[in-house]
Amino acid sequence: MCGRYTLAKSIKTIKKHFDPVAIKCEHSERHNIAPGQNTPVIMLQNNQRELRIMRWGLVPPWAKNIKTAKIIINARSETIHQTPTFRNFFQAQRCLVPADGFFEWKIEGKEKVPYYIFLKPKNIFAFAGIWAKWDKTPSSIYTYSILTTQANTTLASIHERMPVILEPASYKLWLASDTDSRTLHDLLSPFSSKKIGAYAISKEINSYKNDHSDLLSPLTFN
Repeated sequence: MCGRYTLAKSIKTIKKHFDPVAIKCEHSERHNIAPGQNTPVIMLQNNQRELRIMRWGLVPPWAKNIKTAKIIINARSETIHQTPTFRNFFQAQRCLVPADGFFEWKIEGKEKVPYYIFLKPKNIFAFAGIWAKWDKTPSSIYTYSILTTQANTTLASIHERMPVILEPASYKLWLASDTDSRTLHDLLSPFSSKKIGAYAISKEINSYKNDHSDLLSPLTFN
């Protein structure tokens, strides 16, 4: 799964990586993004990429009250095309979720040890996501969910699931409205183990209130 992630890169770096993209929001460095928070997401609007703020935790448009609705932070890629809640979003409302790392917790005895996971080198990348728009307020609220898949061999010892990470060459296909279902499913495989790095970090990351660069320092053992 994916329950926390980072986006410590600047708007300039985000734009350079995902260009062409229209920037419709501001962004400051984030080292501990948690569900329910607002973060930059890339969607296709009028056949153009647009970076805009969305809330992490998909709320379907049929929900009566967004404050009490159960938010969906992850969607399983293996069954997304079959699940009624996700099927239409997968077909027509896909997005790219910019990130430069994420966290997972490994069970070690009676403890859960947090790990920081990143691409080698620590470059920006994109999770595969789906989005929804909730219109029962004067201004529309956009929300999103991150797709997950089976963990690759590097991460399997930490957790059995991992977020779907897309190669840059796949961004266009993932966003395009006319990409066929078979091609989309081919993009949802586990990311290459050789390109992934991970190390243990402080349990300070457990609190969503903590958000600073020191959180990402490797844990030192005495």
